[in-house]
Amino acid sequence: MRLFILLLLLIYSKSIFALSIDDSVKSTIANNLKVKIAFEKLNESKETIEVAIGKKLPTVTGTISGTYSNSDTTSAAGVSTTPETFTDKYKISITQNLYDGGEKSLEIERSKIIYENAVINFYKTVQDLSLTAVEGYLTVINYEKSLEASEKNFDSVSRFLEEVKLKYELGSATITELKNAESAFSIAETNLFSAEQNYKVSLKTFKSIVGKEAINLEDYVNIEDDLNFDNILSEVYKNNFNILIAQNNIKIKELDLSKEKGSNRPTLDITASTEYSDGSRIDAGSENTNATIGLTLTIPIFQQNIDKSDIRKINSQILQTEIELEDLKESLNIEVSNYYKNYLVSKSNLNTSLLTIEYANTLLESTQEEYNLGTKSITDLIEAETNLLNVNVEYFNANKNYLINYFNLLALDGSLIKLFEEYLPSYN
Repeated sequence: MRLFILLLLLIYSKSIFALSIDDSVKSTIANNLKVKIAFEKLNESKETIEVAIGKKLPTVTGTISGTYSNSDTTSAAGVSTTPETFTDKYKISITQNLYDGGEKSLEIERSKIIYENAVINFYKTVQDLSLTAVEGYLTVINYEKSLEASEKNFDSVSRFLEEVKLKYELGSATITELKNAESAFSIAETNLFSAEQNYKVSLKTFKSIVGKEAINLEDYVNIEDDLNFDNILSEVYKNNFNILIAQNNIKIKELDLSKEKGSNRPTLDITASTEYSDGSRIDAGSENTNATIGLTLTIPIFQQNIDKSDIRKINSQILQTEIELEDLKESLNIEVSNYYKNYLVSKSNLNTSLLTIEYANTLLESTQEEYNLGTKSITDLIEAETNLLNVNVEYFNANKNYLINYFNLLALDGSLIKLFEEYLPSYN
């Protein structure tokens, strides 16, 4: 069932040039520096796979050298001089591992999981910023509407004050009524100043996150009103980004253990080389061509028990990551419970606020009529006007809390990012 949530008062219209939540998140993903940093870290992590794959390829080296020689020998028979020679050599060698106990294959698998974690971290960064953008969006609207209500209240109280002053001068209002009106004016003025400052700060915060001015924000958000605690918790255990990373960390440690257990296995390498040398660059010399091929078998015999110590250490690390995963699940259970409780409470408060606003409007109209008839005082009218302001502000806060709790629950089960997938940069 679709529930069209009116973010703030129903009486406010929506501009055709309004900036939507989708637009805000899209701009955040495109312009926020944290997203760009996370994307570059993703590209950096991708290189670990290339390095791991490259280690299975042969190593090819080339060597070029030149040697000049000349010598004189003095003996009883006289001085003998060997001819000057300049010998240049060209050598190319190829080394290929034939067997390493599966270490390189394990490293490739490990690097892929590390890259998968980088992808999850990238999604998590984008989702966290999207949630921040949504909260900033709702905060701007909240303060904007609070400012509008405060301005309306200030205008009304100012009008009431002028009216009381006139009546006081004519002798139809008491000094108590005048002081009460002045007090109400002072409170309304303070509320207006506070609302103006809150709104200005929210605009700056919004721009720093989204990269756009918060102008003509849409008042409507289309959401699914069918959140269920058990379903949410089940999805959190399956799709929460922190849980996925923790599960991958266990896999990485298990691969580290397999690599360490294989460190005492023999390795077999083959090396082939060919060399050409020419010693005839100055005087008549000789050319020589040489080729070799060989196998090297390396057998670990004793490693000072370092391998056994490392195996015990990694087993301990695996146990730690498993415990951390269970602790994370318990923490998320509590977090989901709190957000879901707040979601239900804010939803109830939202419905209550709508009824309270309706009552406050009716009360104000009734008080205005009775004031015109002379059966209500200016104090009663000011109180009714102030009460309407307060219930409107309560509604704004309840609506903001309702939507923020809703989106936080989506963030916990990893589904918030799906709302904005089309705006993600390609990383493949």
